[in-house]
Amino acid sequence: MRLTQPPLQFGALKRRLPFVIFIFTLIVALAVHIDWTWKRKLSPRGGRYFFHRVELAVPSFRQADEKWRDDPLGGIADNGTIGGEGCAVAAAAMVFKFYGVETDPQQLNWFLTSVDGYTENGWIYWDRAAWFAPNRVRHMYEDLASYQLIDSNLARGNPVIVRVRLRSGVTHFVVIAGKDGFDYLVRDPGAGSAKGFYPLRELGSDIEALRFYEPIANTNFGKPAVAGKLHPEAAEQ
Repeated sequence: MRLTQPPLQFGALKRRLPFVIFIFTLIVALAVHIDWTWKRKLSPRGGRYFFHRVELAVPSFRQADEKWRDDPLGGIADNGTIGGEGCAVAAAAMVFKFYGVETDPQQLNWFLTSVDGYTENGWIYWDRAAWFAPNRVRHMYEDLASYQLIDSNLARGNPVIVRVRLRSGVTHFVVIAGKDGFDYLVRDPGAGSAKGFYPLRELGSDIEALRFYEPIANTNFGKPAVAGKLHPEAAEQ
């Protein structure tokens, strides 16, 4: 029986196999990195896998609370009310309250009214909302979302605000305040507030945009703080 040498092509392929595996691994890693960092419209489920459920102690404010549901945004009736269109101001108030700032949707709306904190269409100026407590809150980001930005904030205990689009076509803001596996968990100031923490995917929308703040570190962080201007009527009470 005569022994023969392995075909040259097979030998060359065997030598190149480690290089091929390296290139394939590199491509996969690059794809994962791009998916994690690319700012775009995002699926409501994805990003980094959280093996342990995370729930930040973000308080819940309901737009429909009878204390403020009929208050006009910016004091202008055409802008709508907190109960109908005030998801943004309610979401910001939840985050500020989490930082230890003593506020609620009504107080924050009064303050924004006093500093021209709404556009002509009744949309909130997110940076001006931070003026409510300038020594406690810093406006950090207002643009498209990425999984990296959301996950890194959650990992360090900072909730974020995202814009979604409801099945009716109306835009809505909720607070991402936790994660379980790939599922983002939200505090919803709207109709979903009664559910407590629930998966963002239940709203049936992609994440269209991201906003987040950061607390300014000081020795009083975590304690209630009164900040910003009160509505004149409130000051008289």
